[in-house]
Amino acid sequence: MTSTATALPPDLQKVLSEIEDADRAAESLSAGLSDAQFHWQPDGGRSWSVAQCLEHLATINVLYGGAVQSGIDLARRNGWPRTGPLTPGFFGKKFIASQEPPVKRRVGAPTKVRPGSQLTRAEILQRYHAAHERVKQSIREAATIDANRATFPNPFLGILRVKVATGLYVIAAHDRRHLWQARQVIERPDFPKE
Repeated sequence: MTSTATALPPDLQKVLSEIEDADRAAESLSAGLSDAQFHWQPDGGRSWSVAQCLEHLATINVLYGGAVQSGIDLARRNGWPRTGPLTPGFFGKKFIASQEPPVKRRVGAPTKVRPGSQLTRAEILQRYHAAHERVKQSIREAATIDANRATFPNPFLGILRVKVATGLYVIAAHDRRHLWQARQVIERPDFPKE
């Protein structure tokens, strides 16, 4: 039975479907590429390769997904049951929108989530999909808690607390951002032909 067959509230099912779409998009992006193309960096090595985009997502989804899970665990411990659909606040909506492609403003990735590009394609894709499996499990667990009340410390700026509802949407939007970036690499006129 696939995860899409699991009965979830529509808002959580939408986020789960977006993560599953990102899984398929990563496979589709990388499937027809040689290893050289997968690891090719534009702009003389100053911009990220397809491999680095996916490795970044794998790394950040473990870190950020773990933070979201801590908020879910907090809600479970405090007995905060689900009261309604995911509802990010004003600033949460702004942050989610800032992650959506096409990229309007580039921001350097924090050091702890910058890709090293030393991994093989198989290692990167395995980590990418494993991170998504953990995120999908968190989405399922969020069905029983108040994701609008539960918060977690932002893993990059600990003084900020983020709603679980916002965090789930951020992960999906951030995936779309870097999958879009990876597609832009492949579409460049100077992308290697083999």
